[in-house]
Amino acid sequence: GLAAGFEPARLEETFTIAANDLQRDLLVPSLLRRLRAAAPGVALRLISSDAPLPAMLRDELCDLVVTPRPPQGSDIVQKRLFDDRYVVFFDAAHGRAPTSKGEWLAAEHVSVLYDDRRGLHFDEWLLAEGVQRRIVATVPGMAALASLVRGGAWLATAPSLLAEGSLRGLASAELPFAAPPLRMYAVWHLRYQADPVMRWLRAQLEATVAEVLAGAQAPAPRIPRTAKNRAKERTR
Repeated sequence: GLAAGFEPARLEETFTIAANDLQRDLLVPSLLRRLRAAAPGVALRLISSDAPLPAMLRDELCDLVVTPRPPQGSDIVQKRLFDDRYVVFFDAAHGRAPTSKGEWLAAEHVSVLYDDRRGLHFDEWLLAEGVQRRIVATVPGMAALASLVRGGAWLATAPSLLAEGSLRGLASAELPFAAPPLRMYAVWHLRYQADPVMRWLRAQLEATVAEVLAGAQAPAPRIPRTAKNRAKERTR
């Protein structure tokens, strides 16, 4: 349990969370509602995580990082929040779902290339597999994909949960080949492992994840539950 005397309703705090647009769009609105209901004196500050470095947490630039790329360090703690899968988004008025890997490769694509020239996990995996596709445009974040896909014949391959956020309203279909999942982690500094306020914040984030995934379109991404997964990660 939380330390004696800790009352969320009396908390006056601004929490800083580092995340990119998928995590911000998907989780932060529900998290803010949850936090404000329990602790009216709490506010959130969101900053971009980009490819997060341990220094973000060591230097207290943020309290939590929510990222598919957890920074590594003996003083950095991570917990897997959920797994998502990549699906194909398209404008059904102008294109259709590819039914084979060949059709997918023959199509024109839009994708994400962050400002530091880092692509999506999916794109890095494709490069490692030696797969080349025709990318006609890149944008610096997932939220900008929708405006390119609407009205065009291009495909965007992106996490399925974007159907609940910035890609809502576009058609989507399963990838016609197997690809690795997108894994999302909460990451914090070891100094806050037992801190009652930070434990409460992390518990609110996990409850938010469960709520958001329960409302997502089926088949839902899964929250990891297995003993094997838990053994790999340092949890609170």
